[in-house]
Amino acid sequence: MGCQMNIADSERMEGQLQSLGIRPFDEVKDQGRKVDLVVLNTCSIRDHAEQKVYSYIGPYAKRKREGEDVTIVVAGCVAQQEGEALLRRAPEVDLVMGPQYANRLGDLLEERFPMETKS
Repeated sequence: MGCQMNIADSERMEGQLQSLGIRPFDEVKDQGRKVDLVVLNTCSIRDHAEQKVYSYIGPYAKRKREGEDVTIVVAGCVAQQEGEALLRRAPEVDLVMGPQYANRLGDLLEERFPMETKS
């Protein structure tokens, strides 16, 4: 959802998730399944960036409110700018982290969910 830096950050976060045994969702292989971990890496440069983030969060927040086990992470510039406001507006979000923490996603998830392993 954004700039060149997001691409690099997203690749680092994906690598960390894979080191935890979490693999990317594959629309063909995983047909009929729903994701249980969503990482939205945001960019504030885009027009209406904040509104887009809340729009993307919506379907996953709805699943969570309905009792499904889904972890929602919002990362990047919008996450850093919105911070606590994001959590107030979308309390279903589990983790909000600025771009400076992109290389610590695995650690942050393990701290937040010490006994859980998502796969």
